Amino acid sequence: MYKILLADDEGIELDALTFILEKNFPGQCTVQTAKTGYDAVELSERFRPDIAVMDIRMPGINGMEAIQAIQAISPGTLFIVLTAYDKFEYAKEAIRLSAFEFLTKPVNRMVFADVIRRAMNKVDAERKARTAALKTRERMENMLPVLESSLIYMLLMQSDDQAAYTRLFDMLGIDTDSATVMVLELTRILGGDALDLDMKASEVYSSIRGLIKEAFVCAVGPAMANRVIIIRPSIETENEYYERLLLIEQGRALAHRVEDKTGVECKLGIGGTVEIGRLCESYTQAVKAVKHCKGIVSHFNDLPIVPDYETGYPHDREKHLEEMILKGDTSGAVAEAELFFRWMVERYPEHDMAIRLKVLEFVLRAEYNVFHESGGIKYHFLDRDDYLQSVLAAEHYEELKTWFLGKIAESARNVSTRANEKANHVIAKARTFIDRNFNRELTLEEVSREVHVSPYYFSKLFKEQMGENFINYLTLKRIEAAKHLLTDGSLNVKNICCEVGYNDPNYFSRLFKRFEGVTPTEYREQALNITD
Repeated sequence: MYKILLADDEGIELDALTFILEKNFPGQCTVQTAKTGYDAVELSERFRPDIAVMDIRMPGINGMEAIQAIQAISPGTLFIVLTAYDKFEYAKEAIRLSAFEFLTKPVNRMVFADVIRRAMNKVDAERKARTAALKTRERMENMLPVLESSLIYMLLMQSDDQAAYTRLFDMLGIDTDSATVMVLELTRILGGDALDLDMKASEVYSSIRGLIKEAFVCAVGPAMANRVIIIRPSIETENEYYERLLLIEQGRALAHRVEDKTGVECKLGIGGTVEIGRLCESYTQAVKAVKHCKGIVSHFNDLPIVPDYETGYPHDREKHLEEMILKGDTSGAVAEAELFFRWMVERYPEHDMAIRLKVLEFVLRAEYNVFHESGGIKYHFLDRDDYLQSVLAAEHYEELKTWFLGKIAESARNVSTRANEKANHVIAKARTFIDRNFNRELTLEEVSREVHVSPYYFSKLFKEQMGENFINYLTLKRIEAAKHLLTDGSLNVKNICCEVGYNDPNYFSRLFKRFEGVTPTEYREQALNITD
């Protein structure tokens, strides 16, 4: 149904236009008429027409002025301008006001009906566009909590995948290179039982989420027991100190609003602002901050337990070196270790014992981390019996560096070796299972379940180890088996198809030809001719 407004000071003209609409579009239109520009504007406020046919020359305000007023009230209305004067000025003004069409009186019935029909089509198109936009917006609004939860789960999984964080921030419409993690913890129900806190947290989560969104531009995680994790993109401030003060004040206001609206007391722990690839670090800090919070809000950098380093100490390089070791990146770890060693020697060339101790400390810490993180390493109490003697016996820094880099490389290699051993074991077991079961329906999920790894990881690992994907390997295995059976000659092609794991002989023939260049029948004929 289309709502059409006809505005003209001539009653005969209004009757004629109404008649054309009723005859050409029976049951499709609701028509309202006005004889002055003022009446047209007033009618539009309650009628909100889809299409307005406006005469330029009307008593009071003219048609052009009425159009401007109606556009402010009903911006989606399409305007068809009528005039008894074929003047360029009127046409130009109609174009300026984005009129749909400009018609000169007397209006031809067929022309008018055609213009109305085209206007209706445009109304339909705009309605569809608005509906599609609303559905898209609704889908995006429904997706936002899912995307935000993905960010939080990455934190909980201790992921340092900066590219993945960046993609999620982009999908959320957040443009940032750094962010702060906060943890909101519900502590007590006013006048309630502490045992009911988790249930209460679930009940009031929607309200709390809304209050957090009002306080910060941020991503909000799901309710997890009595905690909600928040990721807030960093904002431009003069320095870290002022940003910290701003966050604390905003956090205090949020905590008070949560208590007022939900009847639940809470406290907020705030981590440091970090690059998005290091969000796990900020999350760990936020957890510590909320744990040690004595009041309503606590910032990690205000805690007395916050570790601090002397000015110029390459903490980031030290941390990156540990990461390279745990990734099994031997060359990267050695390069970072060499840079770290150079820093020590250049910064403190006269402090020989401090450098030796730091070398020993780092090697021991690296081996401890590898033992606990990579697994598969057996501990022997006497394995490091000569470490202290070797460090003290080094006669110069080059000899000490050689020992240091060697131990770092050994730790990184232990990680990569264990990873490779595990990968080789998984793939060997998978190949054995495939070789025994290729002649029946076999899926990647079934094989990955057999070797106790996820399908995604198995698919990636199989491709890395074998140089081809699982499906291609399985297909080639079946084709090779089919070739042997075809050469043997005791089974027909249909039976061979079933013997190698396919149910459709036509599909089997097409697949065979794609890999071998000939059909199974042609392959058998060629093989038999060669034998003869």
